[in-house]
Amino acid sequence: MTNSLTRSRFKLVALILVFALPAILAKVVLSQHWYNSGVTNKGDLVTPIQHLQSFGLDNPYQNSQWQLGYVLPEQCDVLCQSQLHYLQQSHIALGKYQQRVMPVVLVDQQSDRSALKDMDFAILEVNDAFTQVVQDHEYVIVDPLGQLVMRYPQVQSQDQLVQQSKGLLADLRKLLKLSRVG
Repeated sequence: MTNSLTRSRFKLVALILVFALPAILAKVVLSQHWYNSGVTNKGDLVTPIQHLQSFGLDNPYQNSQWQLGYVLPEQCDVLCQSQLHYLQQSHIALGKYQQRVMPVVLVDQQSDRSALKDMDFAILEVNDAFTQVVQDHEYVIVDPLGQLVMRYPQVQSQDQLVQQSKGLLADLRKLLKLSRVG
């Protein structure tokens, strides 16, 4: 009788472990941060959610187009000129999605507007509250509803700029493919 009882208890414990052990292991792995979920975006998501209207800005492309913006710095150097060039080239590289996106240069009162003299970009005036979220030399993607979606931090070299532009283009294509607005 005791041999049969021991065998039954062993089966019960084994059955409980088969079903409970994976859940326990998953809980431990997630709580100890041993698992990093896969992220495919190259830019940084803007969190918490910010809208252009929350900064008191008027969005002329509200409900019509996505915006790929670049915050023009106070002094536009060679890297800044390259970023403006890549802004224009990224828009061209969008291909069939090109009509859904408007390249925009975001300027504040200190921005070097002389850098834009030979370029044909839409200009959007921003304020200090906006530049606290997205700093000079950074790209930003804004959806048609006026929400800041992603930002791309300032880079220090031409090689990093090329990589950043490729990542920005990949992210923007993915957003446009999955989006039903704009």
